[in-house]
Amino acid sequence: MDPLTHGLVGVALSTFSGTAVALDNPISIGAMLGAMSPDLDFVIRIFKGDAAYLEHHRGIFHTIPFLAGFSLAITLLLSRVGFAEFSFWTTLLWTFIGALSHTGLDILNSYGAKLLRKKVKINILTLYDPVITILGLYLIVNGKNSVTELIGGMAIICSYLFIRVKSKRSAKSKLQAYFEENYQNVSVHVMPALKSFYKWDFVVHTKTHNIVGSYNPWQNMIKKTTTVKHIKIVKELKLNEICYYDVFKSTVVGEIFTGFSPNLHINVSHDETSNQIILQAIDLRYYFKENFMHHATLILDCDLNFISSFLHPYKINKAIPVYQ
Repeated sequence: MDPLTHGLVGVALSTFSGTAVALDNPISIGAMLGAMSPDLDFVIRIFKGDAAYLEHHRGIFHTIPFLAGFSLAITLLLSRVGFAEFSFWTTLLWTFIGALSHTGLDILNSYGAKLLRKKVKINILTLYDPVITILGLYLIVNGKNSVTELIGGMAIICSYLFIRVKSKRSAKSKLQAYFEENYQNVSVHVMPALKSFYKWDFVVHTKTHNIVGSYNPWQNMIKKTTTVKHIKIVKELKLNEICYYDVFKSTVVGEIFTGFSPNLHINVSHDETSNQIILQAIDLRYYFKENFMHHATLILDCDLNFISSFLHPYKINKAIPVYQ
């Protein structure tokens, strides 16, 4: 989720404290700041660059000990402001609830987050979800929310998440059946689309190809047709020399890249002039205008000895050296 949505959710949750949202309400401010605090891991990008940021984003800063630490620091800071009414423990509680909501929302999308020891991802929400935003705005405008309204809000969220899970399972089932007609050893991975919350992106691994595309469950319903126009294939990449996958994964750059990119494709090329083998890895999950966002390059000699390697986060022409 984006920082504004996180902050909005934090403020919306604070309305169940029995206080209304206000600029002089430390609970509202604490919950908002708490909900945005885990994204302070952007400092990794500032000091260590894009590669380190991709490796550690939504990692330790999103775990319970750090959420508690952020909440305590924010509450101590607010205690110095001089609010007319201030309860340290109440503010700390709602600040921590706001912080916890951040990691919870991040777990629900395709990148995931680390709440305890391992990063968890459920892959059902987009980075921006209008349903979450609309409900959050309603709770804020409504003012002090009662227990009944809390139960109602939770019921709406649970129902929405249930619908998302069912839609994802349906998409996976239909995609599995569709691709099994033409390919062998089909493995389908479905995730929320980057831009359209009602669509699903997919990565399909087969014996001979890796296939990337999008699935629109509404298109057939609207057009009342039995065709497969709701499946759009963006890229169909043929597997070549798959023996090099294990070679790539055994290197430092391969370990880093597969750590944040479980769905990858590797193009293998041979430079006869220099007797080099060039492995170009692609993160198949994220693409924009049919171009993939994250890449890695590993260069070996003809005996598979390491020569050099690079990460290309966000842009293919941005090369960050990775040493073995």
